[in-house]
Amino acid sequence: MTDDAPAKGTPEHPRDGHPTPPAAPSAPSGPMTPPAGAIVTDPDDPATDERGAGRVPPPPGGTGLPGPGEPALPARAGRAGTTAGVVALGTGLLGAAVVVSAVRSRGDGEGLDGSTYGVGVGATAVLLVIAVLAALAARRAGGRAREDVVTWPGSVGILATAVMMGVGIDRGEDWVAYLVGGTMVVLAAAGYLAARRAAFVVVAILGLGLIYAVALDGVVADSIGEDHPQLATAVLLTLFVVVVTLVGWLLPSRAVSGVVVGTFGLVGLLGLLASFAVLRLFADILGGMSGMLLGEESPGGTLDPSRGFPESDVWWVVALGGLLTVLWALAAAISNHSGFTVLAIAMTALGVPLASVALAAEHPTWWAAITAAAGGVLLLGAVLLARLRGRRLEAGAGVSR
Repeated sequence: MTDDAPAKGTPEHPRDGHPTPPAAPSAPSGPMTPPAGAIVTDPDDPATDERGAGRVPPPPGGTGLPGPGEPALPARAGRAGTTAGVVALGTGLLGAAVVVSAVRSRGDGEGLDGSTYGVGVGATAVLLVIAVLAALAARRAGGRAREDVVTWPGSVGILATAVMMGVGIDRGEDWVAYLVGGTMVVLAAAGYLAARRAAFVVVAILGLGLIYAVALDGVVADSIGEDHPQLATAVLLTLFVVVVTLVGWLLPSRAVSGVVVGTFGLVGLLGLLASFAVLRLFADILGGMSGMLLGEESPGGTLDPSRGFPESDVWWVVALGGLLTVLWALAAAISNHSGFTVLAIAMTALGVPLASVALAAEHPTWWAAITAAAGGVLLLGAVLLARLRGRRLEAGAGVSR
């Protein structure tokens, strides 16, 4: 080193004697490791899941560090990854074992095959035990992968439990259905508390539906009588759909529970309208055959085409279907879930034709014209509402045309 080097100074020892502070490090160009306690998310992961609740956004950089005296929390995975595929395959294979056992345990008609039934019980136990072990794991550490291991083995295990109970008891008494349905509801409630996933809500609805159907057949139907069986069934079915939809609306999985129970209501009411239509067609056929055999002028030569049910029952079922349609339309507007939209469209598009057949409409052209005109007016109104909404959004954002 030359003699003038100390006079000129160096970066470590400048001439004025004060060291130069180190330069601030530049931002790294590669991926950064998330801080402890941060929620790891995927840019392709949707903002919401089937539970209906928004995901918690990750904290900004530098804020995820634990405070003084606060333990560091492990990262929480936002996706199940490979775990989802493994869970699907394993749950499917165990479910297949349960189905084979349920079908073949009493298939020979010689009583219960203990070995085959035991395999089904063992597969059911494995499903439930795996779900329980996953539920006991740390909630924040497991994330979505833990929830999948709880949800799918747990929900399939509950259904397998119901099947194995039915096969093992093998009695057609009402208390068996109450026992099976109650077990499904209790286990599904426990699973929902562990994972907060909508699959358990669906299982609980199935259990409640089983209990409700048995109560309807064994208690309520006897007190109502047999004069209006279709109407009584339609009223009680509509009540079940409305109550479950409103109660399920209190949960984050409101959309899933509403669509599932709505599907039951859709199929039930359309089935009742179809039964009216079939009875009407058979009455017309029998009436025509009687007229040809006995003569049109004979007092007993023709049959009343409306026999078997009063026409007022058809109108009441149509009104109940309209009530559910309005409920689903409101739910679609509030929740923005397309399942409610599909239910409303299917009830209207299929229910009105069935009702026209059941009522033996003499002027089907008027039925088609009125429904077409009403639908066209509503869709034009939807176009105007969409334009007004777009203008309000543009005005709120300050966008000028």
